[in-house]
Amino acid sequence: MEVIKLTGIDKIYRTKEIETQALENVNIEVRKGEFVSIMGPSGCGKSTLLNIIGMLDLPTTGSVEICGKRAENMKENELARFRNEKLGFVFQSFHLINSLNVLDNVMVPLLYRNMSSSERNRRVKDVLEKVGLSHRMKHMPSQLSGGQCQRVAIARAIVGNPEIILADEPCGNLDSKMGAEIMEILSELNKKDGRTVVMVTHNEEQARQTDRIIRFFDGRQVM
Repeated sequence: MEVIKLTGIDKIYRTKEIETQALENVNIEVRKGEFVSIMGPSGCGKSTLLNIIGMLDLPTTGSVEICGKRAENMKENELARFRNEKLGFVFQSFHLINSLNVLDNVMVPLLYRNMSSSERNRRVKDVLEKVGLSHRMKHMPSQLSGGQCQRVAIARAIVGNPEIILADEPCGNLDSKMGAEIMEILSELNKKDGRTVVMVTHNEEQARQTDRIIRFFDGRQVM
């Protein structure tokens, strides 16, 4: 069953002086439980594509269907709730809140859900244990290594139990050892937990660890 289906996707950015086509006629299907990597040179449209899959942006033309829901048919409040429940985001730069400790950073997505504080705490502690950071929950981001910050970001992405994890260069700011550890966590979330993972990467070796590689060049799929 496809949990991601993009049909005829074009994305055009327009200013008064120039028109830039970021994506052209993109057609992608990702099945439930797949681990897919998206590769291509800088500026080829990879992050734009991930934003469209994550319903953070809408295409100029074409259809986006995620977990059976069409993005173009949802209002903004519906989109926000859908993203919170179905999608987990992991970014290259971690995007942690520096004024919050690890536990509170991971809890942020749950603040938008109707659940007790005890349930929120239980979920956060469970996912921090899963990523090996239960002993760091009171630490601030500034007290963590890059690899630990990315583990916190992954914990935040999965605390709401999403069906799909979208990772934009999750190892891009890490050394090879830390990058390998993050790939191991993502692979475990995919293989053991059955989560669908879509990862943008420049790293060919990491891409080969996924089920399938989708390559892009100048906004178009090339293979």
